[in-house]
Amino acid sequence: MILKLKGYKVKEWLANLSLNNFNLGENMMQKTIFNFFIYFTILVTTASDSLSIELDKTPKKWPCDQVYNPKLNLGSIWQGPSIEESLKDWWKHDDVIEYVNILSEPTLTEENGTVVIEEFAKKYTYLGVLKKPEQREKLIFLFAGLYQKAKDRRERQYKGIIKFVDRQESLRKAIGESSKLIRKYRKNKMDKKSKKYIDANSQLEWNTRVFDQRTRLTEYVCEEPVFNTQRLGYQARKILSYIQ
Repeated sequence: MILKLKGYKVKEWLANLSLNNFNLGENMMQKTIFNFFIYFTILVTTASDSLSIELDKTPKKWPCDQVYNPKLNLGSIWQGPSIEESLKDWWKHDDVIEYVNILSEPTLTEENGTVVIEEFAKKYTYLGVLKKPEQREKLIFLFAGLYQKAKDRRERQYKGIIKFVDRQESLRKAIGESSKLIRKYRKNKMDKKSKKYIDANSQLEWNTRVFDQRTRLTEYVCEEPVFNTQRLGYQARKILSYIQ
């Protein structure tokens, strides 16, 4: 089956993931591009050693206004049937996997995500009217997969934020050391055109620029777990509308 979103084929859209697939306004285009940059930033910060970061304890330095909570609260999002067993089996269904992957795409808007869920539910009806017996189970599998994806993503996001803060602290120390070295050179009346002075000053300017740019990103990095939860929330409500 080729699913369609606003006249576009989802499989084609998912494969290309380009802005040309949607009729986006300028603001939406900028937001989408910026979101990709944020995801890339978090991806980089969650690589290698960040995988060993423990999330159980609140870090000493938490940059976000949101309360530190790396776990998704299932009860506040889902008021439907238990998904305990579905979490074990959702991945065994190819059709569910396909739609979970589509709905987990961070650039998918709520409007188009709703259409995807509607199409999924319609697959398990007779002529789009009468529900097939397996529809309820399939929809629960769908949410279980979405919850698992969102849960894993939130943990990666929190590890990324912690690593982000650690990197900022390293930059802060490097700036302090460079500043101290520059003061020493000035005190010793070192020629500002000397290689040592130029190198130290260039390093100070570079680290300061990077630190300032990353500081401006903090708010957006902190909002990623919020967007993740909001996305799962509308998906849960839509799925529940077919189950209840």
